[in-house]
Amino acid sequence: MEIILCVAYTLFFVFLINKLKFFKIEGVSAKILSVLFIIKIASAFAITLIYTYYYKDNFESDIFKYFEDGKVIHSSIHNNPFDFLRLVSGIGADVPHLDQYYNLTNFWFKEHDYNLLNDNRTIIRFNAISLIFSFGYFNVHNIFMAFISFTGFTAIFKVFYNYFQEKRNLLIVSVYLIPSVLIWTSGVLKEGLVMFSLGFILYYSDKLLACKFQWKYVLGLIFTIFLLFISKFYVLLAIIPGLFSIAAIKLFKNKFAFYIFTSVHVLIFVIFFFFQVVFSHYNLTEIVSKKQHDFINMIAQINSVGSQIDIPVLKPSLLSFVKNTPNALVNSFFRPHIFEIKSFMYIVPAIENLLIIIMFLLMIFFYKKISTDKFLWIWFCISFVLILFVLCGLTTPVLGALVRYKVPAIPFLFIIFITFIDFKKIIELSNNIIKWKK
Repeated sequence: MEIILCVAYTLFFVFLINKLKFFKIEGVSAKILSVLFIIKIASAFAITLIYTYYYKDNFESDIFKYFEDGKVIHSSIHNNPFDFLRLVSGIGADVPHLDQYYNLTNFWFKEHDYNLLNDNRTIIRFNAISLIFSFGYFNVHNIFMAFISFTGFTAIFKVFYNYFQEKRNLLIVSVYLIPSVLIWTSGVLKEGLVMFSLGFILYYSDKLLACKFQWKYVLGLIFTIFLLFISKFYVLLAIIPGLFSIAAIKLFKNKFAFYIFTSVHVLIFVIFFFFQVVFSHYNLTEIVSKKQHDFINMIAQINSVGSQIDIPVLKPSLLSFVKNTPNALVNSFFRPHIFEIKSFMYIVPAIENLLIIIMFLLMIFFYKKISTDKFLWIWFCISFVLILFVLCGLTTPVLGALVRYKVPAIPFLFIIFITFIDFKKIIELSNNIIKWKK
């Protein structure tokens, strides 16, 4: 039955890809998009196999533990559908009789919440709702999340394809086919929801920046911002400076872009500093510092973590953050490297990081200028990559976790590379070398 459902839902989503206007992209056929979607599904099954046969502990595995808690929440629909609505919406969900469900879950509550929204509940609710259509078969959830994630990546692709149609194939690879991104954003994990919401935040923002004001874009932007807020709050924080920067640059018609970009970031960080002074309960430097300390302490209690790395201990001060930022960037950009491969799980990210080093060098030696009008969203890419990489590098003392946490920024890093590397010069040089050898 599970196989039949998986095939049926896959065919249904392929049908949508072929019929919905959103997936009609000039120069990119529905057949290509359908193949990319099938690759997403294969990646979802791959991460499931990894969690089943490599990590093995289903109770602690993210991909299964939230599914099991989702079953508990879903069970309420049989007793009282209104209770189910309360549980999945969060509205009126604090009534005492719902404790009978909360007490049966293992991850509805976090040991450390840092006065922030509990994002575990978002993926648990996703599973609870999906169970209505999956009839309890886990791999059907893989299909659902693969499609949701794929839709978000398509939104990202459409934004950048508007500016770089001549780089179609490179853009497809950068957005859809980076291996670590494929693996971590295809299965039943929070990252799938993150990429969906992130993709549509950019998509709706691009529409509004192009002066195409429609209420559907405004409402869509509000919804996806909220979804990202409840899925991965730190990713939302990381995109804010970049979005405000490109809005300001667009307002000034791309003039003085670098100065506007810098000024907006400085202004936002100043506002951030005063915000945490006024609202001490939401002191983000203290929250990030505590999160790092708790992560380090948790790892210290587990003897089997072979990918632990030493990172400087953060103090709850801006000076400590600034001081440790270079080390954070080095870790996020270049680790794990090929000399840190301790298991097959590190082969792909290590090769990717080697590729990142090569791409950096190619960008330096084969730099290509681009026109001002095409630069707009590249400013966002630069901002988002740097901020997310700093946050991940500052707080994550485990290479495996670091690989996963930085995944939302990886497509944007490769978009930067393919934008500024002159591949024609590389091809010409290669041809000249071949002729010279002959």
